[in-house]
Amino acid sequence: MDDVLLKQTVDCIADYYNDCKVGYVGHEGYRKSTDLAKFGKCIDELVRLGLIDSNHTLFLDLGCADGRVNMLMSYFVKRSVGIEIDPEILAEFSPRKEELAHKIQSKNLNQPPDNIFLFNGNSLEAATYERIESAINVRFEDIDLFYTYITLHDLFGAKIAAEAKPKALYLVYGFSKILPRYQGLHLLIPDVASQGILALYGKGES
Repeated sequence: MDDVLLKQTVDCIADYYNDCKVGYVGHEGYRKSTDLAKFGKCIDELVRLGLIDSNHTLFLDLGCADGRVNMLMSYFVKRSVGIEIDPEILAEFSPRKEELAHKIQSKNLNQPPDNIFLFNGNSLEAATYERIESAINVRFEDIDLFYTYITLHDLFGAKIAAEAKPKALYLVYGFSKILPRYQGLHLLIPDVASQGILALYGKGES
């Protein structure tokens, strides 16, 4: 990142959420969460490559949990939209955003833009996108960049291939060496920024 203040802000966000990794304990242990420090380096690379534009890019996290990825992405995209099926997890967003805002302010860093929109719902159901369109006038086929953390990645990939606009991008977190293939999508970058966490796919022209 060329902007020193922006880099410091992203580092602050990553450090804050790194201390919020403990979620609900289940059969597989604590809730998994995106490593925002590595993720930030990946986003910096996508910005450098001209694949993300803060004036135009519409971003959608297909399983946003507490909205931490949406928080970071809000600095790099026009609109940062997220969908989470669990209302209790989604409810963590507002208090954490408020706490983070105080931390950012105390360090004289950049406050997050007012462009984050999170919704409770199922990312595979049409009704969810109808509510989003009604609320913020954004449709599934308007999205430029989709993101998911492994879970349901294959179903999301199929939905993007079938319904997203041409040249839409799909970021999948959690694969490093063995990468999935999605019919209708092309692997563009197997390891974004050499962080070992993100693969980038794209939908071809119709």
